[in-house]
Amino acid sequence: MTTMRREGRRRPPPRIETLVAELGEWHRAIRTLDSDTPLWFGGKSMGGRVASLLATRIDIAGLVLCGYPFHPPRKPELLRLDHWPQIACPMLLFQGTRDPFGRRDEVEGYDFPAQVECHFLEGGDHDWQTLKRHAQTQSTLIDEAVGRVARRLGASE
Repeated sequence: MTTMRREGRRRPPPRIETLVAELGEWHRAIRTLDSDTPLWFGGKSMGGRVASLLATRIDIAGLVLCGYPFHPPRKPELLRLDHWPQIACPMLLFQGTRDPFGRRDEVEGYDFPAQVECHFLEGGDHDWQTLKRHAQTQSTLIDEAVGRVARRLGASE
């Protein structure tokens, strides 16, 4: 991101394996400081994909996946779910119903592992933005997701 700002142009993200390795390093660093606290990992879009791939390699308490990129837009045949059956931890999934990386009608047809808890954010796109005519806003959808995560993890709101 710093390089993009400095150069004033977009750059592709690092390869997914590079990002998984970097997140694995963060996991190791956190574990050297605290080896007892249950760790939930997660992310938005590609960050959630990275966290889910890491969860196939290490033990973590759970995953929070926001706007998971199930497939590239307009290419639903290129699913990114092959690794999900290898994930043993609980998974909280938050997906906008209008997300081009996986709309509600598509996602409801996927055969998820039993530990996946899927929540659809009504009217939201990939960034949970809603249409102006919709009763909800991006902010209320974020609040809805945060409330569900807090309840699931036992935190007070």
